[in-house]
Amino acid sequence: MEEGNREEVAEVALNDVVDAVIERAPYAQGKVIRERRVEFSIPAEKLRDFLRVMKESGFEMLMQITVVDWLKEGKFELVYQMWSVTHSTHAFVRLEVQRDDARLPTVMDIFPVAETYEREAHEFFGIDFEGNPRLGPFILEPREYEKHPFRKDFSTLSYVKEIYGEDFDRYDESKTNYVI
Repeated sequence: MEEGNREEVAEVALNDVVDAVIERAPYAQGKVIRERRVEFSIPAEKLRDFLRVMKESGFEMLMQITVVDWLKEGKFELVYQMWSVTHSTHAFVRLEVQRDDARLPTVMDIFPVAETYEREAHEFFGIDFEGNPRLGPFILEPREYEKHPFRKDFSTLSYVKEIYGEDFDRYDESKTNYVI
């Protein structure tokens, strides 16, 4: 089989996978991004249902949960990255939540590894994952825990001054640029 034909067959097969998922979850939008990459967008309230559909459709592994802070839009975009051994395909499941009082249900009963990723997103962005019993200090020191340092409105310089005082302000020799 020629290389071009193989890619076309793979794309048709992935379109079938996307169509099968959307048939079971009509609230989702999905597409093939490129070879071995698919993407879905879902409403936040359908997260648990959709991840069950994905698992039953051959996406056996939750690889990561990432967060994008859209400060001007007042939203967080969460991306659940999944891998299918069955289809040899990487899937991105995207959803948005409001930045103020960001809450989602835990999915650790569906994918146990989600516990770690949810704890990280909670600590660094302040997103609450309802039902996860281990949300609390994880990586940061207790004094840093409520600061959510990955939010775009987090001021590193203000934080350093708050913790270490004004004496920690240092300039280079020309007194024009911060060293911190």
